[in-house]
Amino acid sequence: MFLVNLEYFHGDKPLIIPHRGGSNLVPENTKHGLEFTTKEGFTHFETDLRMSKDGEIFLHHDDSFDRTTDISGKVRDFNWHDISKINAGYKFYKRKGLHDMKTNFIRLVDALEFNKEMKFNLDLKQSGMAKQIAEIIYSLKAEKRVLVSSFSPRRLDEFLKVTKGKILSSGTFRENAIAKFLPNRVRKLKVQALQAPYNWKGFQIHSKKLSEYCLL
Repeated sequence: MFLVNLEYFHGDKPLIIPHRGGSNLVPENTKHGLEFTTKEGFTHFETDLRMSKDGEIFLHHDDSFDRTTDISGKVRDFNWHDISKINAGYKFYKRKGLHDMKTNFIRLVDALEFNKEMKFNLDLKQSGMAKQIAEIIYSLKAEKRVLVSSFSPRRLDEFLKVTKGKILSSGTFRENAIAKFLPNRVRKLKVQALQAPYNWKGFQIHSKKLSEYCLL
């Protein structure tokens, strides 16, 4: 295992990490979500990262804007200047039969700066942006506040190669498979966390034995 600072996990209470910044309560992955979780006293914030056409890293899950916003189109076709004007909460209340909520997307650099006490779980949603993300984290000295995750082994490996394991990371389905079939090897993985579902492809991942190895 790489030697990294584990301050991210410290605390005297169980960690509650709002998925996509509390997407059941506020528009997902938005500035409004960050404001809400800060106001409510959450210490951690899970979100997804995408890269605009001109290389800006911002919070967003899908590869298009169709599902949540007032426009349609692929993320890769838009510059940040245009993305910043999109109503990212347009369909939030419409799914509930109410009026839309106006809010904006936010860049990673601005999210990290908005609340310097907040810790982030950053899910990489596309390849080719590991270097840019690492540079943002290093420039803000936010290494202790970030855990990077991905369901894609390729994206995670890309990030580990760039950072040489100096930033916390969470396992992919590959590591989940090891956790299931070789739980005694979880301590040797090059990640510091597992975002493992209770069941995965018909197999139960969680077990008493796995928990015991993780807590050693």
